[in-house]
Amino acid sequence: MKKKIVGTKIIGNFGAMIPLWEGKIVNIKTYNWLQAPEITVKWGNGSKTRILATEIDSAPTVNGSTIGYYTEEAYRLSR
Repeated sequence: MKKKIVGTKIIGNFGAMIPLWEGKIVNIKTYNWLQAPEITVKWGNGSKTRILATEIDSAPTVNGSTIGYYTEEAYRLSR
């Protein structure tokens, strides 16, 4: 798994007929009670999403769904 740094481009794939969201990592926080850093992504529309680092570039589900959050590099390689 590639290390996530501030400024890394992120793609949100929400499936169906929802267009891909594109954004950048703007903040990374580590808490003692969380096993993975919390990452804040700012999307192109100005909204923000907080997710765990382990949710980015996670493997497709058992049924092959690629819905999820990806670094731009990982998303392009999976296509």
